Amino acid sequence: MNKALSALAGSLLGLTLVGPTVQAAAYTVKEGDTLWKIATANSASVQQLYDLNPSITDMLYAGQTIQLPEDPRDYTVQPGDTFWKLSLRFGVSTSALIHANTHIANPDVLNVGDRLHIPSRPAAFANGTFPLNAGTYTPYTNNYAETRTWSPNGDEIRPHEGVDIFAPKGTPVYSVLDGTIVNYGWNQYGGWRLTVQTDDSTAFYYAHLSGYAEGIAKGGTVKQGQLIGYVGNTGYGPEGTEGLFDTHLHFGIYKTAGTWTTVDPFPYLTWWEQSRP
Repeated sequence: MNKALSALAGSLLGLTLVGPTVQAAAYTVKEGDTLWKIATANSASVQQLYDLNPSITDMLYAGQTIQLPEDPRDYTVQPGDTFWKLSLRFGVSTSALIHANTHIANPDVLNVGDRLHIPSRPAAFANGTFPLNAGTYTPYTNNYAETRTWSPNGDEIRPHEGVDIFAPKGTPVYSVLDGTIVNYGWNQYGGWRLTVQTDDSTAFYYAHLSGYAEGIAKGGTVKQGQLIGYVGNTGYGPEGTEGLFDTHLHFGIYKTAGTWTTVDPFPYLTWWEQSRP
């Protein structure tokens, strides 16, 4: 066998043993991270993380470095690119691009080779308002579907049906869209909560409030951006229970046709946050 054939055979053997390569990016594990949380936040699956990191287990530790599949929504800046030109190309607002790429120090200057994240516009409710004002809350992660155990009848394993946005008690909460208030008052899980029907098949759920804005009542209507209540830590018990967890807004989305079912609100929240004027 000549050298060329030998090299080709070796290359083919390597492909057979190793399989196709996957573009990857490094990620440093933070306190409280889980494989599911990391995968969800990076539009990946837990299996993809296992495939890229054969040595990892479910037990992660802060400071650990793992590989993530490269997000297809990432983009490398080319000569002549500006945020405005890219907003036209990808069909997202300039504001959304800037908010999604806070590592760019001067939005008026893009350097060739800069890596940008292109946010994905949701199929519905893209014009919603983020429920808390900028600067009033801490960075949040996707904890939708994480395990929860409290129930009025004792511990039970159930999935978390929303995303928690941590903020000080009393932080104003605003309506994401126009709608009709279909549930109002105390709920043993959500404390002082508010459920707003936004269309024929969707409702937004705001929970663990410390109180309501003036004029809020079941059957009433709210407008997008209207003050509806205040962040708290109520719930997990009979009326008036509070202080059993850190103050935060629990925000959920439900499809209401027939049996109510949950929808992951994280992609919507990140889009609304990035699309602020």
